Amino acid sequence: MFVGGGGSGKTTLIAKLVEEYPDRFKKVVTCTSRPMRVGEVDGADYHFLPTEYFSGNQDLVLVKKTSTGFYYGTRKSDLLSDDYHLLLTLRVTGIKKLVDLGLKNIAVARISISEELKVKRMRQRGDTEEMIASRLQSDVESKVEVDFGQLPIINLDATQTIRDEINLVMRYLGY
Repeated sequence: MFVGGGGSGKTTLIAKLVEEYPDRFKKVVTCTSRPMRVGEVDGADYHFLPTEYFSGNQDLVLVKKTSTGFYYGTRKSDLLSDDYHLLLTLRVTGIKKLVDLGLKNIAVARISISEELKVKRMRQRGDTEEMIASRLQSDVESKVEVDFGQLPIINLDATQTIRDEINLVMRYLGY
């Protein structure tokens, strides 16, 4: 599970791990009720589903409704694998929910990032100033201290190169 503020590189790191080690890693594809954006692929970026799918669905966990009215969630069945290390970006509270559900073998890779670098990266990827302000506010609001108990933590820093981050993750996993 990868946690970190907007622009910290969670999605980039997951993509590189899956690209370089497809026999070891698999990205968990989450579900959403929002419309597909240009360039997105159903089943690869998200499972694009109707709003009704999210109401009372017992296979969904980590369901949330955004301020724009769209739903996001993760299928329980997508969180189980004997063959891969599953990769997923979550907020800290989402990891706590997975632990409460009894999922085993969870490791947390926490990526820290300065606000200055966060804003720079969001601008580089084309986020509008409004999107950046909203994400910064969301990061502040979602910043809670959670006791991860016995969960292993891999501390990464957004100023590290992607190669250094990959090497740290691989070393932690014993590769």
